[in-house]
Parts: sequence; C-alpha cells; structure tokens
Amino acid sequence: MTDDGKKSANNPPLVAPQVPFPVNKYTKDNVPPASVAIASLDDGTTVTAQYNPKELQIDRNVPWSKVNQANQSQANAGEQGIHLEFTGAEGRSMSLELLFDGYESNQSVADQVAALEKLASVIKAGSSKEDERRPHRCVVAWGATLQSFRCVIESLQTKYTMFSSSGDPLRATCIVKLKEADVVSAAKAKK
Repeated sequence: MTDDGKKSANNPPLVAPQVPFPVNKYTKDNVPPASVAIASLDDGTTVTAQYNPKELQIDRNVPWSKVNQANQSQANAGEQGIHLEFTGAEGRSMSLELLFDGYESNQSVADQVAALEKLASVIKAGSSKEDERRPHRCVVAWGATLQSFRCVIESLQTKYTMFSSSGDPLRATCIVKLKEADVVSAAKAKK
C-alpha cells in the first residue's frame, strides 16, 4: 500500500496460502471441522476432539542475538544501548489439551489415543524412502479460527484417568505440542 491507501504494484498484498483440510469421514467439502482435528498429510489419519479444548496456545519466537563487539565499543565510548541482530525466522508452536471420554457409553478411548500415537511415530522405520523414516506431517484445523496449521507433533503426553472393570481406558487427557512446518525430512545419517 502507498501512503494514500492505494495498492502498489511493487508490493502486492500478503495473502496466506490456504491448504484444504484433508477430506475424510470427519470433514465435508474441505470445510475445517467445528471440533479441533489433527490430520496426517501423509496418509489421512485423523483425530477429532470429542470436546473442544478450553484453551489453545500459539507461540511465536522471534530470535535475536546480542552483538557483543558493538556493545563493548558502545560501552567504551560511554554510550548506552544494546545492539541486537535478527537471526532468522522460526515457526510457531501450538499446545492444546484434548479430552477423550467414553465413560458414559462404556466405550474405550484407546483407538483415539492410538491414532494420536501413530501421528507422533515414525511412518515406517527402516524404509529406504526418506519420507517414511520420519513422523507424520500434520495439519490442525478448528473452524474459522484455525483453518490450516501445518505442523509436526513435537510431544504427546497421555494421562489415563478412568478405566472399565476389565482395565480398558474410558477417559484420557492428551497434551499435544506441535511445531509449525511446511517441509519436513528425516535427518541424514552421519558417516
């Protein structure tokens, strides 16, 4: 935009790329679900929250480092101030808590937790294909608020809090930490 509010030919407006949410049994016509959903971009495995989380935290770190030589020369010259240098962009991170509850219906929540575990696990260990020797690349969507957060699962914590008389888990809380990523790969083996 120019100072008078007109679009400049040299500076087109920034538009975030839209990635459609994978079509599967939880979505319709590529519309993000009303409940939080995490889906694999690799094989379509999807976990939809039984209850929406009470909060969703998205963090963005902006990395800066102190430039020591500049700060020392300013101190010697009697000047005040700290010189910082931008060191590069980092992706956002997200944290959310998902509750799965099968107590009222006496249904195990093991399948939902297993699907999350699958998304956090290596696709096919020992494969000759690099794209299969890493965990799933995912997308998180939740209505209009969060239409497409492309990411990987950084950590997954599961706490089982209710069991059937036969020991099946009926209630579980999963804390999922995700790291934004557009491109992912497996680390190269060191020789």
